Amino acid sequence: MNQFLIIIRGNYIMPTSPEQVQQNLAVFNDWVQQVLKGRFVAGAPLDDSEGRLLKSKTEVLTDGPFMESKEMVSGYIIINANDLAEATELSKQCPLINNYQLEVRKLKPMA
Repeated sequence: MNQFLIIIRGNYIMPTSPEQVQQNLAVFNDWVQQVLKGRFVAGAPLDDSEGRLLKSKTEVLTDGPFMESKEMVSGYIIINANDLAEATELSKQCPLINNYQLEVRKLKPMA
């Protein structure tokens, strides 16, 4: 089994009502429980209020946000899958695909 990183790109405006936020979270959690069936490793949204792009130990290129909102990384998910094709098919079923672009990449083992 390999690990894959799903990079969530785009700047989606979250609903303001607590009910809509809870509904969206329930749909996402259902995908994790039903579709991924134990393949979910980790994931989190990124705070878009701050960030820094570094070039070296001493040079900060820019403070965030860094690029056009359609290209902005909004979060990530790590899943287990046999290969890229399977990871892609699992990602296609993610409810986030309705509001974001999802990029699927295989992670290399560190050891």
